[in-house]
Amino acid sequence: MELNRLCLAVIMIINVVVLIQGWRCHGCLEEERVALLQIKDAFSYPNGSFPHSWGRDANCCEWKQVQCNSTTLRVVKIDLSFSRGWELGDWLLNASLFLPFPELNALNLYGNRIAGCLENEGLPLSCNFRN
Repeated sequence: MELNRLCLAVIMIINVVVLIQGWRCHGCLEEERVALLQIKDAFSYPNGSFPHSWGRDANCCEWKQVQCNSTTLRVVKIDLSFSRGWELGDWLLNASLFLPFPELNALNLYGNRIAGCLENEGLPLSCNFRN
């Protein structure tokens, strides 16, 4: 009888661990994954240099240069430094691409020759990125 209880407890613990791991393996939220792929397309056109990990699997928290909150699994940091071909010259950023990231607190845009932002892109802030 005692052995049955022990086996049942072990099975329950294993089930909980498997469920938690299954939930976490999917990583970031779908809306944020889609938004990251849109950012990749915008920066890559016509010849950007994004890491190959972007879009390879569904867990964008595992993509290079992306960091997620370990509790909420929301994107908190994106490093886009030198992601756009330098030879393409200056360009205007569509800052609304970053609206789907409510927990984003670090964004590196250095080295992309961003001359400003597109007008009327739905952002309540200017494109004066200082931090």
